[in-house]
Amino acid sequence: MLQISQLTLPVEHADTDLRPALLKRLGIPDAALRGFTIKQRAIDARRQHVNFSYTLLAEVDHEPRVLKALSKDTQTCAAPDETYRQMAPRGEHIVSNRPVIVGSGPCGLFAGLLLARAGRKPILLERGKAAGDRARDVTGFWRRGWDFNPESNVQYGEGGAGTFSDGKLYTQIRDREHRIPWLLKEMVAAGAPEDILIKARPHIGTDRLIKVVRHLREEIISLGGEVRFGSRVSDVVIEDQTMRAVMLADGSVIEGAPIIFAIGHSSRDTFEMLHRNGVPFEAKPFSVGVRIEHPQRLVDQMLYGKWAGHARLGSAPYKFV
Repeated sequence: MLQISQLTLPVEHADTDLRPALLKRLGIPDAALRGFTIKQRAIDARRQHVNFSYTLLAEVDHEPRVLKALSKDTQTCAAPDETYRQMAPRGEHIVSNRPVIVGSGPCGLFAGLLLARAGRKPILLERGKAAGDRARDVTGFWRRGWDFNPESNVQYGEGGAGTFSDGKLYTQIRDREHRIPWLLKEMVAAGAPEDILIKARPHIGTDRLIKVVRHLREEIISLGGEVRFGSRVSDVVIEDQTMRAVMLADGSVIEGAPIIFAIGHSSRDTFEMLHRNGVPFEAKPFSVGVRIEHPQRLVDQMLYGKWAGHARLGSAPYKFV
């Protein structure tokens, strides 16, 4: 398999234009191209021109010979192995207690999903509400003058804080374990649109994200897991430097092994509680951001020029540093 990067085509190209462009780039006849798939599609709006920039995976005859002929083409190489290899739990590490996961944002949901598929029947504890009920609380507060609910808002509740950031699915972290393609495929299987698999800056929108989150929750439950809403962890039980259980605000105690805190960055009361109990923390660099809003039409015009508003391009993304 070959990986071909930065294959550019104009905005109004047809899907049928990809194959001849790829053949020209590789310098091979049509019969030698067994097939290809799109790995990623980005928008290149530099130098006052707007193009689509593709990364493709191609199967060709006599691959070593083709690679040798393209030795000076730094954008063509043997496709790297980007398989995400999940770590299956070993039998001797299985304990009688069920795992307890605190928080049902992306980290908590996918931790719960993997543990449920491994037969561990996890218990997910979420201080807020289910995604649909939470969305009603948020909309009511924003638009209808409802009272603010400190446990059900844009920070707390199923899906995490990102649920109300338009469901953005891109990041700047280095994905050495190739988790991101696996995560996106899982989200497509849960109802997200397939184009998130190839878009350089995928997002699915809050409305559709709520359905995806619900589907993930239902799979965890179908495999024997539990998802408990309105369950705020107020304290922990630590014995012999090992966390044995969590205590909820209603006074109930839930034992678990392991206990996973997937609480994002906003649950300050939980961080303070863990710190009081001697849980070690490590300081890390922190960036402070300022939200600046511009009219979308202005951003589209600045980046896309005459192509602004084109249905195929969608809304232009930008970053101010």
